[in-house]
Amino acid sequence: MNAPKLTYDFIITGFGCAGMSLLHYLLNSRLKHASILVVDPSDKTVNDRTWCYWAEEPLEIHPKNTPIVCWENISIRLGKQEVKKQLGEVKYFHIKSSDFYTEIIKRVQAHSNVHFTNDAVCNIHENPTGQVAVSTSKNGTYFGKKVFNSIPDTRFFQSDRTTLKQVFVGWKVTTAQPCFDKSTAVMMNFLNDSNEKTDFFYLLPFSEREALIEYTVFTTEKLQYGDMEPKLRNYIEKNLGQKTYEVSFREEGTIPMTTRVSAGSGSPHITHLGTLAGCSKASTGYTFHTIQKHCKFLVEKLERAEQSGHAGWERKKRFAFYDNIILNIAKKWPGALPGVFFNLFESNAGTDILRFLNEESNFLNELKLLSRLKFSIFIKSLLHYEKH
Repeated sequence: MNAPKLTYDFIITGFGCAGMSLLHYLLNSRLKHASILVVDPSDKTVNDRTWCYWAEEPLEIHPKNTPIVCWENISIRLGKQEVKKQLGEVKYFHIKSSDFYTEIIKRVQAHSNVHFTNDAVCNIHENPTGQVAVSTSKNGTYFGKKVFNSIPDTRFFQSDRTTLKQVFVGWKVTTAQPCFDKSTAVMMNFLNDSNEKTDFFYLLPFSEREALIEYTVFTTEKLQYGDMEPKLRNYIEKNLGQKTYEVSFREEGTIPMTTRVSAGSGSPHITHLGTLAGCSKASTGYTFHTIQKHCKFLVEKLERAEQSGHAGWERKKRFAFYDNIILNIAKKWPGALPGVFFNLFESNAGTDILRFLNEESNFLNELKLLSRLKFSIFIKSLLHYEKH
């Protein structure tokens, strides 16, 4: 519904994964009758993202009107070596963003208290009265008691030359000949060790002839997505041996790899969401599952009438330390990083690895997991430790 008034209980700026997730949990809470405005320039009808997470069962927010796509095995490849792990009770789930958008929007349409404006946000600031003003490019200014923002400052990410970034380009392809193992998601396929950068391919096979293939680079530089596509082409033709194929979907993106996200907004009435709130894991980029935990946490606070400012994702400090060890290696000795990930996978059970990466492991399990790794590069990183 279009926005008919200027003042709301809650304003959600940015209607991607984080904004939709928060709205979903709000509408399933005691706050479901609050007046809510959503501001986003897109009508969210295009499939523009792929999200994955691991869990024993599909999350409650997982789209229910489309078939569940998941894998029971994961693997990592380094040159000609491969380690494959069975996940046991855990599965690796896939979500197509258009399915997620469609289902969330359909659920929201039953609530007349939720309003939308297709507009770009120009500015968000708190007035002396405590109300938050959201200025838009076409429809003027709206006011909210609380604002939840997931729109990052892209100018910072484009100009920053110190923060490591995960830059990726992906194609969903259908090949003329069968070439994929549909039972196994390939988390990282490192073709070779590079002393200058860490790059790898990520494969989600939907059948023996259809898969999403992404080329990913860890870098501090600004890369052009178009310049990365020849790598995908070369991988499909030479490594998969497929000269004939069709591309039905394209995606690209940049995820900051940093533990230094300023989760607090400086105001109890403005709360960050998503990557802006620190929900992207610095060493891997996985975000979807943590967004769900963060949004549930925020709604529970709102139900208790607690102030929500500074309510970024509250990580245990040791996980930021682990991430900084990895980021330190990635920035200073990128040629060693493929071996680090391969060693992690070959030395531990798949479920233990995923719980660790989800930051849901306990300290004793982490000690066991880390004790199985080769120590030299970690000691080197500790001796030259920095926060990234």
